[in-house]
Amino acid sequence: MLNRRAFVRRSAAGAAVLLLPQATARAAVLREGRFRQGVLSGDPTPDGVTLLTLLDDAEGRGSVRLEVATDSAFRKVVATRSITTSVAKGYSVKARIKGLKAHERYYYRFETKTSHSPIGRFQTALPADSNEPVRFGFFSCADYTHGYYNAYDLLEREDLDFVVCLGDYIYAESYHAKGKTGVRDDKIGKANRDNPSIVREAVSLADYRAKYALYRSDKLLRDLHAKFPMVATWDDHEVQDNYAGHAPRGGLDASKHYTAARKAAGYKAFLEAMPFLQTGRSRIYRALRFGKNVDLVMLDQRQYRDDQPCGDATVPPCPGFDAPRDYLGRSQLDWAKRRLASSGAAWKVIGNQAMMMNAELPGGNYYGFDSWQGYVTEREELLAHLKSAGVKDVVFVTGDIHTFIAGDVRTQKSRGESVALEFVGGSITSQSFGETDLPIGGGQVLKGNDANPNTAPAVIEALRAVNPWVDQADFDHHGYGLVKATGKTFDVTLKRVQTIKRRSTATLPSTGFRYTVARGQTSIKGVNGPPAS
Repeated sequence: MLNRRAFVRRSAAGAAVLLLPQATARAAVLREGRFRQGVLSGDPTPDGVTLLTLLDDAEGRGSVRLEVATDSAFRKVVATRSITTSVAKGYSVKARIKGLKAHERYYYRFETKTSHSPIGRFQTALPADSNEPVRFGFFSCADYTHGYYNAYDLLEREDLDFVVCLGDYIYAESYHAKGKTGVRDDKIGKANRDNPSIVREAVSLADYRAKYALYRSDKLLRDLHAKFPMVATWDDHEVQDNYAGHAPRGGLDASKHYTAARKAAGYKAFLEAMPFLQTGRSRIYRALRFGKNVDLVMLDQRQYRDDQPCGDATVPPCPGFDAPRDYLGRSQLDWAKRRLASSGAAWKVIGNQAMMMNAELPGGNYYGFDSWQGYVTEREELLAHLKSAGVKDVVFVTGDIHTFIAGDVRTQKSRGESVALEFVGGSITSQSFGETDLPIGGGQVLKGNDANPNTAPAVIEALRAVNPWVDQADFDHHGYGLVKATGKTFDVTLKRVQTIKRRSTATLPSTGFRYTVARGQTSIKGVNGPPAS
């Protein structure tokens, strides 16, 4: 990299502008520190991006140098800066670069006095008037212990503009142990004897910070970050399973040992470790435009929600389950409605943590109430708005449920008209329905097999029969979704890996899991599954 004098000279002359999350005083460049977590970029716009690294083994307060160039040899540097960090920030080194050229490839790296980071690359977003296709991948749910990150390996090899993380990037809890249902151990945090299904769980800020370092000890995740910008949101496991951010005690039983301090620690660690700059103290819902073809609306379905109804159990809807309760909360819901109604993009893509389609079981049971089906008032308000405002070509890309599902988003508790489509992208590694015993209510379970998931086709057919809005599903495998959006079509492939129990790049055939959606199309029933009845 540059010597100090040349570094300062170029910093003053660079064409790009670097915006810090807050003004910082001049600080000496840190001598110590290692870049074991790699480098990250995120939230690309036509003229900017957020860049991030986190230092390990650093001491004291000081600065880290950042350099951005148009070539991988860094002969054409466009921005340099010293960014101040400290233990109070978890040695997070983050900044927003602006003044870049639209849809251009850039390279970046960080440096202390004694070490330098890997080189990362990113591509800025398409300009507002561009008709070029937009290519991205979407994924969620990457339990470190349960399997190898084969899906990240494959995703890194795709031809993409960016990737979208729909939550559960880390798991505060470790559910699996090596030699049992796990392939590796996560020993961060402490055991909770009141919750024996969890091996250990994060409870302190140090624990949550250590989680990000542990997950990024996997080279496949670091390589993914170094290659593509990420647009990320959180779900529950960044704090604690099934917590409700606006409910007393998180809406959890006392045995879960939830505290406000625990939530604050999870939020702080996430905001330090992920590549975007929130607006306000912890607002993470936002939207990003990619040319004429994609408006990406990222939601936050955890921070503002009230407690789930019906004890979030697998039971029929209980009395009052459809009473008004916050899911997005009024401010976010109104913002989302305005953004969708005003968008001129060909495709309005909603980054959605939990499923919008209902998930019902034989006998009238709902598969829990943690998703949109437990928050009926807001669900129906949003979908009615799409219809009344004439908002067309809306697609939900979804995580959370560890299952591949594709289908129609219908009004009236899924009994009405289809006004949007939904694609659920499985999980990177987190336990699928076919890998565990699935409760279906009344004390009955569908038996799973962690070592060899193999859900019978008849089970899929039976569940599809009581969820007629679903076109296709895979309960057994892991992976991610791929999108190519043009002015005419929205192409989706649900990419399924063969296994997570050993390192492999083998995939399953895409037959039955590919969709080409035309503008104006509001149903995919019958594309790969049975037609609408």
